[in-house]
Amino acid sequence: MSKIGSRWREFATRRTLFASVAAGAFMLAAPLAARAATSGPTGQEIMKASAADTGTDWVLPAGNYSGNRLVKEDEITSANVNRLAPAWTFKIPDNSPIEASPVMWGGMVYITSAHDDVYALDAKTGKLEWSFSDHPTQIVGFSRNRGVAILDGRVFIATIAGHLIALDARTGKKIWDKQTVHDPKNSFYTMQPVPYHGQLLLGVSNGDWGGIGNISAFSPKDGARLWQWNSIPGPGQPGNDTWSGDSWKRGGGAIWSGVAIDPKTDTLYVDLGNPQPDFLGTVRKGSNLYTNSMVALNISGKAPKMEWYHQFIPHDTHDWDPAMPPVLFTGKVDGVERSLVAAGDKEGNFLILDARTGKLVHHTVVSFQYGGDTAPSLKGNVACPNTNGGVEFNGGAFDPVSNTFFVPSINQCGAWKGYTKAVYIAGQFYLGGAFPKLIGPNWGWFNAIDVNTGVFSWRHYFPLPANGGALVMTDGKSSVVFTGELGGEFDAFDTKTGQRLWHYDTGASIIAPPATYVVGGQRYVAVASGGPGWLAVPEMQGASGAAVFTAFTVKSEGSSN
Repeated sequence: MSKIGSRWREFATRRTLFASVAAGAFMLAAPLAARAATSGPTGQEIMKASAADTGTDWVLPAGNYSGNRLVKEDEITSANVNRLAPAWTFKIPDNSPIEASPVMWGGMVYITSAHDDVYALDAKTGKLEWSFSDHPTQIVGFSRNRGVAILDGRVFIATIAGHLIALDARTGKKIWDKQTVHDPKNSFYTMQPVPYHGQLLLGVSNGDWGGIGNISAFSPKDGARLWQWNSIPGPGQPGNDTWSGDSWKRGGGAIWSGVAIDPKTDTLYVDLGNPQPDFLGTVRKGSNLYTNSMVALNISGKAPKMEWYHQFIPHDTHDWDPAMPPVLFTGKVDGVERSLVAAGDKEGNFLILDARTGKLVHHTVVSFQYGGDTAPSLKGNVACPNTNGGVEFNGGAFDPVSNTFFVPSINQCGAWKGYTKAVYIAGQFYLGGAFPKLIGPNWGWFNAIDVNTGVFSWRHYFPLPANGGALVMTDGKSSVVFTGELGGEFDAFDTKTGQRLWHYDTGASIIAPPATYVVGGQRYVAVASGGPGWLAVPEMQGASGAAVFTAFTVKSEGSSN
């Protein structure tokens, strides 16, 4: 302990030094009134809105299929971002951790609570138009929801009970409700459904309960399953020999967050979770494919076909899976433009891969790492980061002006203890050890990584863990990047210099990604706040405030806030 304590204290004292050094909208053809009457875009309209990069509507989890929260516009810039002020605030009745990305279409914003409640709000005023509360029965998992999908006048939500539900986008009335997980005793949903070519893409969460991860396509008409791809290969399939015995049967590989899609090639990129049983590798010898991996799937046919995979951590024993959704972008490497895809994991590794081949381009360590080569033991040992450290589920965004990728990360350590065996009991955790005890200090970074070199351009220190995602807004000459803090601050930084240009205290923890949209000719930037959830640390002073969804606009000069 003295060795790790010495190294940890040395790293902690350097954080101050690092912090000081790191120092006309596109509109769719239909008028707004007509679109509001249908209350839901067609698949073709989603494709057009996603490709526009203007953020007029926010119809997908990241606004577009690439997963890159990038908007090209000149209404909010580094010159006027300091005049941002709340336009309206909606108090979310469910005062829990809010991780959802909103969806905006036809003058309506749709946001969800941790317990699968849906709220439809007037995008200009924040007035509640309708709400839906189904109160699903929780069998396993944890209460989290990352948002809804909207398509053809319907809103779709996936629940902790393993159901996929369709609602009327105008009224919130339930249209159909179908259990779509195979076994609700080991599987549930947290992911936001993604509409694509007349299908709803949805990954299942089962990372610690003894299930097998999969991503499926469902019919928006009735919830029928159209295809399924399993993240753990069965007998006779490539990769099955990376599991000893029949350990693959409960291998994990959950899909927690989102996906990225290249519509030009019909390639879907998805990150897969950790292997099971967690913390005990002796019963599942091998590299345990395709856990802790990014996979690229061709989904142009009746069934997906794998194009490539890249495993970040083979045979993970610390729950360090890549929870961050992939981000597709075109950036310059050694001065040459390349098609790239980025991801991060909970060990604090940020990786940039070649989007066509999956080969590693850059690997940047964004969190303090220690003890990762030693599995949890019966006597106990220390490893860093903790299971809630590194890069978490909101991920980041790329700025083409500065050729920089932005991603939050967390520094903290944990004390692990392992078991000698793991027993599967339906409805219970499938673990080979205890969840680690938190060891501080706990803090975060907002990292700016030069895509050309993989080296930090700058870093901004946060006194608490950071999981506020990133949103880049650019006019082509300069750019602003937004992120949120666990302490409640919503921030805007200059992408080139790292200077914080603006901040606002929302009163509650931000662990949801920011979004932007235009309604009535006015641009809004919006973010949800709520409880800190598992990111709560002793350094937090006092309880988090009420859960809220806040929309900001630029106030004219001389106006009061």
